[in-house]
Amino acid sequence: MKIHIEYCEKWNYFPEFERVSNIINKKYPHIIIEGNNTLPRTGSFEVTIDDVLKYSKFQTDKFPHEEDILGWFR
Repeated sequence: MKIHIEYCEKWNYFPEFERVSNIINKKYPHIIIEGNNTLPRTGSFEVTIDDVLKYSKFQTDKFPHEEDILGWFR
């Protein structure tokens, strides 16, 4: 399983990247999560799992809650 999180650096969304990563790794310690590997879009916080978009702050206008995050794996 491959998880990628694109997060806005301009608006300092790194703490949210860490929060979401910690929630995932606490329940699924074997999963590797990667952050930005290219220049992120302003305002972005998007989570893809195996190249499938699971969460987009552009669509929801908020960060995911823990129950949202754990729901990605059901």
